[in-house]
Amino acid sequence: MWIAHTEDGTPVEAARNLASDSYLCPMCQTPVILKRGQKVAAHFAHTPDSDCPASEAESWRHLMAKQVLVDELTRQGWGAQAEVVHQAHGRRVDVGLKALGPDGARLYFAIEVQDSAIQVDTMKDRIARDRRIGYDATVWLFTTHRAAALMAAQPDHEVRVPDEMLWVSNRYGQGVQMIDPQTRELWAASFGKIRRPGESHEWYTPEGDLTGVDYPGRTLRKTKSVGRRRAGFIPQLAPGKFGDRWSLVFAGEQQGHPRP
Repeated sequence: MWIAHTEDGTPVEAARNLASDSYLCPMCQTPVILKRGQKVAAHFAHTPDSDCPASEAESWRHLMAKQVLVDELTRQGWGAQAEVVHQAHGRRVDVGLKALGPDGARLYFAIEVQDSAIQVDTMKDRIARDRRIGYDATVWLFTTHRAAALMAAQPDHEVRVPDEMLWVSNRYGQGVQMIDPQTRELWAASFGKIRRPGESHEWYTPEGDLTGVDYPGRTLRKTKSVGRRRAGFIPQLAPGKFGDRWSLVFAGEQQGHPRP
């Protein structure tokens, strides 16, 4: 985790020059250890026997991506906060974002960063908890490490897309959004259908009769062509789907929706 609390409840960010002191997990209120080696990003960690929901190990890319998102969104005047804890729901949102809807209503979005594979059922569970908490939508960003095949794809390539990315693309209808925390860039990928043509095979039976079989054409479910474009750290509202009033997509230019 990137953020812990001091004993008096003050939030502090992990850093290499942070004083050695007693720090507590915001979720479970148990002591955590400040780690700041030369080969890892500074972060707080639970003891190995912890059963806290926030004790899951995070890569340096995951930690850095959260920092980049908060830095870039805050710099533009958006209300962004890293590692927003909801103890009653056992949920810690990677980045919470406040925005204003077209009617001036306050909206809240949970941004989740994925640097590793995740089960679709786990994503559905997080979305359900986010709705109970009061978030208007959950936004999924995959690191360019996790989405390396999408980043390397050329227009004529066929790419087998991970299940969780296909699910995000189908559910939100916005393709897949990706973040490179090292270059501080956002990318968007869209998927095209690949169809295999039908085939016919004929042969003669031992009796000399001509027979055969026809295989119909089919559209591949997991293998896609990939289109890719550079995006930016400008959140834009889009109509929601499947019970969401709104969804959020990162684009390159502001298009009229007010900042909070």
